[in-house]
Amino acid sequence: MKFRREAKQLEAGGKVHQLFFYDDIAAKGQFNWETWQYDESETSAKYIRDWLQEIPAGETIEVHINSRGGEVGEGTAIYNLLRQKAQDGTSIIGYIDGYAYSIAMTIAMACSEIHMGLGTTMFLHRPWATGAGNADDFRNLANELDALAEASLKLYSHRAKNATEEQIREMMVKETTLTPEDCLRYGFCDVLDTYEAESLETVDQKKPAGPAVAQLAEIKLMLQSLSEPAPAPPQEPEYVSTIKDTLTRAMKGE
Repeated sequence: MKFRREAKQLEAGGKVHQLFFYDDIAAKGQFNWETWQYDESETSAKYIRDWLQEIPAGETIEVHINSRGGEVGEGTAIYNLLRQKAQDGTSIIGYIDGYAYSIAMTIAMACSEIHMGLGTTMFLHRPWATGAGNADDFRNLANELDALAEASLKLYSHRAKNATEEQIREMMVKETTLTPEDCLRYGFCDVLDTYEAESLETVDQKKPAGPAVAQLAEIKLMLQSLSEPAPAPPQEPEYVSTIKDTLTRAMKGE
């Protein structure tokens, strides 16, 4: 499982480091049939921990998310790693680019400022799992899932200032999908990015003149020059006229 990371230089100095969680959150990558081992997961807590250690204190991290979720333990650890990184003055800004579902929504909650674009959604629910074993094993698994659900409830409640724990619990039970407007109302996000298009008039004013536009401008100038009366020829100086007169009379024998 992979994510992309980038860094861009700011004009005022410093860097913005970008994390793109565009895959499932998992401790292990895909099984590699050539090596007979699991590839390293770039969405594991360990991988993110090592990456965060490379970032100097006080810079900015943009966390971009488009993920349906994954492993609860890994996602919760990533959440806490990001919160710990924020303690050294690093700014953590979240951008929901598509889905922030399940444990991916948990990771988003670590950001001090969360942006949601048009058409994006978050989704929260009670944890679930598959298992094998006897009745006691399944009872223990159920108890684990209940504990994970309560832990997730506390985490969501810490971020959502405009919703009670009981409201959030009900959302988790009902497995609720939240629009950007819902998230803003409850406090799960802070900014709705609409990316509105500029008016055609504004675009035309900003648009540089292309080759066709430049040619039309040249033709217009040529037409203007043709429609103007031709300038009068300059008059000859008086002494030139006198010389011409003298030469003409001499040739006639006068």
